[in-house]
Order: sequence, then structure tokens, then C-alpha cells
Amino acid sequence: MKDLREMSTADLGRLLVGLKADLEDIEEERAFVLGQTGAHVSASTVARYESEREALREKIKAAETALAERGGEAG
Repeated sequence: MKDLREMSTADLGRLLVGLKADLEDIEEERAFVLGQTGAHVSASTVARYESEREALREKIKAAETALAERGGEAG
């Protein structure tokens, strides 16, 4: 991810929207895969989903913080 301090407020806003969309996609995929009855899902797959979700949450938090410091909307 780019250095958030070097990004414009508009770019930060677009990044935040994209990160939130990515998180939503991963959560939908996870729910679909883990919701399959009778299908075995390896522990490594479950761990990968959680790792991806946590990484995206951290990036979202960093982008929201950077926007808030500039007085922009974080929402």
C-alpha cells in the first residue's frame, strides 16, 4: 500500500471505498465457502480468510485515521 501521507484526500477516499469493497467481497466468499454443508474446508483456508480480513481491517483503519487527521470524512 502506498504511503498514506503522500496521498491526496480524494485518493484516500477512493482507497477507503476500494478496501471496504474488498473486505465485503472476502466476507461474502468466506460465508459462501464455509456455509457449504458437507464440504470440507481446510484449516489453512479458514486461516487465510481470517488473515486477509484482518489485513484489510488494518488498512481500512489506517486510511480512516489518515482521513480523520485531514478533517475528511472517514465513513
